[in-house]
Amino acid sequence: MLLDRRQDVELRNAVSSLRQMLSVAKDASTAYQDTLKTACELTRSPFGFIAKREIIDGSLELKVSHLCHNEVEAKSVSEPLFLPLTPQVKLNFCNGAQLISQQDLSKLQGFFEGVERFQQMMAVPISDAHSIHGVLFLANAQTAYHTSLSMRLWPLITNCICIARIIDQRKNNTDQSPPQDSSTPNELYYLFEGVCPLSVVTVDHQLKIVRMNPRAEAIFGYNQNQIIGSHISTLLPERFTNEHHTQTFAYNPLAPPQHTSSPMIGRSYKGVAINFDVNKLQYVLKGKRHHILIMRDTTEIEIARTQHEEEVERFRILADLAPVGILQTNSDWSGIYANDRWCEIAGRSMSDILELGWLSAIHPDHFHNVIEPLRTAISEGKEFKRECLFLKPTSEQTWVELHARPQISTNGDVTGFIATILDSTFRHEAEDKLRELAEHDPLTGLANRAMFQHRLEHGLARTHRHGSLALLCLDLDGFKNVNDTLGHDCGDELLIEVAKRLTKCVREEDTVARVGGDEFMILLEGLKDAQIAAEVSEKILNSLEPPCSINRQEVFISTSIGITFATKGDKNDSKSLMKQADMALYRAKHEGRNNYQYYSPDLERASQERLYLGNSLHHALQRTEFQVFYQFKCSLSTHKITGFEAVLRWEHPRRGQLQPDQFIPILDESGLIVPVSRWLTHTSFMQHAKWKARGLIEKDAKIAVNVSPRLLRDPYFIRGLANSIQDSKIDPTSVIIEITETALLEHSEQTTDALNGLKRIGVAISLDDFGTGFSSLTHLKRYPIDQIKIDRSFVQNVLKDSGDKAIVKAVIVLAKSLKLTVVAEGVEDKATLDYLASLNCDEYQGFYLNKPQPAEEIEKQLHSGLQLAPSQADNSSK
Repeated sequence: MLLDRRQDVELRNAVSSLRQMLSVAKDASTAYQDTLKTACELTRSPFGFIAKREIIDGSLELKVSHLCHNEVEAKSVSEPLFLPLTPQVKLNFCNGAQLISQQDLSKLQGFFEGVERFQQMMAVPISDAHSIHGVLFLANAQTAYHTSLSMRLWPLITNCICIARIIDQRKNNTDQSPPQDSSTPNELYYLFEGVCPLSVVTVDHQLKIVRMNPRAEAIFGYNQNQIIGSHISTLLPERFTNEHHTQTFAYNPLAPPQHTSSPMIGRSYKGVAINFDVNKLQYVLKGKRHHILIMRDTTEIEIARTQHEEEVERFRILADLAPVGILQTNSDWSGIYANDRWCEIAGRSMSDILELGWLSAIHPDHFHNVIEPLRTAISEGKEFKRECLFLKPTSEQTWVELHARPQISTNGDVTGFIATILDSTFRHEAEDKLRELAEHDPLTGLANRAMFQHRLEHGLARTHRHGSLALLCLDLDGFKNVNDTLGHDCGDELLIEVAKRLTKCVREEDTVARVGGDEFMILLEGLKDAQIAAEVSEKILNSLEPPCSINRQEVFISTSIGITFATKGDKNDSKSLMKQADMALYRAKHEGRNNYQYYSPDLERASQERLYLGNSLHHALQRTEFQVFYQFKCSLSTHKITGFEAVLRWEHPRRGQLQPDQFIPILDESGLIVPVSRWLTHTSFMQHAKWKARGLIEKDAKIAVNVSPRLLRDPYFIRGLANSIQDSKIDPTSVIIEITETALLEHSEQTTDALNGLKRIGVAISLDDFGTGFSSLTHLKRYPIDQIKIDRSFVQNVLKDSGDKAIVKAVIVLAKSLKLTVVAEGVEDKATLDYLASLNCDEYQGFYLNKPQPAEEIEKQLHSGLQLAPSQADNSSK
């Protein structure tokens, strides 16, 4: 509440009255009574009281000492009456003027007898630079209180403290010395100046300093002898010439009294600027007007104000630069400030955000889950954090991290809160993308292995309620050839097309996953009949029959499928079930591909057998368990031995001698085929050289060795083969390297380089098992082939099967037209031999000549001068 100018006169008169009472006051209580009554009159407050500050058992207490009701004479309170407020609130009252909150006001309702209800109340501390004496409370004025009122009452309170201190000091002196006459008012005034905690300077009608109290001396750095007689501008510099005469201390009898307090800037002895709030009191002495200046150093207040303004400006700049949205509300939760970032994230203008408009940005689905916990946290003075959705007027959704803290006033009331929002949409999208990447194949969009295994485990847990499930494991046939021939981009397109076709073959609730390069798995749940798995497999095989259009080319693809089941009561886990399906897939590939096979315990036993043999193979070469067997090759025209084919045998320490088809695939899968093949070529070349050096075979006799497709991909294969030829000192032209058509389908670029490398060192190349794979004229034209070997499966039934007869005849005609030699495998009788001779086949081999035998047995036959004429061949044993 602001006092008008008339009240300033009343205040000045009240201060004068207090000073006059020094000559008659008996104790300090009287000073407090008069101060309370005067304060109530000046502020038009029907009720007021003073509470003294006391420390009881270490706790701060405010004890009511004086009351004033309806502007009657103030009275002291004898019985102990302590204010029922919290220690923090009482401390706040002692530290500065405060308007009392409704929460604390409610605690005082009914506390004082005769006061029905407090409408409003203000607390003003009674303090000086040395100590806090108590608190002056004013209540129920007709107009609203304001904290600036404390500045207006400050001269009254200061005089009250000074008078009380003088009275107490005089009383103490009286108690210790004989009674004397009371001091004169002038003496008491000097005493007042001496103990006053504020700077007091008196100037005469010429504005020359006539008196300065000790506090002023300390503040300005002058002693009284230095400054007396100096112009007041020495302490309070003028902003313009004669400012003090014409304005500051000017007297106009027609004008109303001046404002009792005004800000001024002083200057110390050292030239330091000092901010003051100055109260000017006038009096007449010997017909001359004098002025008393009571000055309160406000330098610290100005510094604090400047710091506050800087902090406000700093907050504004930070709020504008911050990457987070910032909102400030009042106690009613009405928005009173929002920075640009908040408006941007919320998709609303500042006018839409203010008051309660900011609430409309919270997504309806998240509203209650945010607002209620937020209200609880803020009301309890706690921090609040939550992630929620914001909804823009454009229906765009934004994930935000909402963080709010309550604003608490010095008296402990929640006056609102400040909230920040951080746009976390990108993080959510990144998490969704990471989750997608973690659970799905990035190329096809199908579930990946981890996701598939997770769903399989859940499916196994549900078999007791939803019936059995089937697991299908698929592997594309010939995919490597497509990848190597057309490139990885075309291979990726093919995988995407296969994924689409597979998805169309199953129900929506089934799971299709890509678990490897060209390997897929399908989970069929809730099966009532195992036949459904077969029907789905048939559908898959049929769906892959039509060619795929990849890069303007037709690409044909097929798949092999392994199937296994899980029923109620099974103890199989997901890993073992996937292993079973993989075993069935292996069988499907072994059975010729483009088919499906079921898992059975026999497959597991076969798998365990492969594992056992695979482990044994790792040590077989070191333990010299491998042997080289040789089979003759013979000319159909001369009936002479033209050479040998070196074949590998394994003498297992427990299983005895094993055939190549029992361990060669395992060697190939494990990669052991590479070192074993090197040993085979080196051993057979050395043996061939011995026989030739001893004259047991013709100089142009050949030694043929079958080479795995994996060996063609070995970068050291050609060099190793050349070293073996050099070590054995045989002519490279006497070496024939046999490869299968399968080798020509895989890794075409590497295969081409390997075959060209073989030709460079001078060896011949034979295409083994011709007709059993993807027989193509392209292979014969593209690669440097010297010889074709007709597979035994056609030769053995050539006299009984017209189809085989046609194939054999066509192959021989084709080879002759391409100037390639032809070798027939698997000849077991003379009739077959004669038929092949009639077709002009070049060479043959088979049991009709000999079974593959070790070098010792072959050498015995060579020593006997083995030469098979037609009659001899007819009489040979198989």
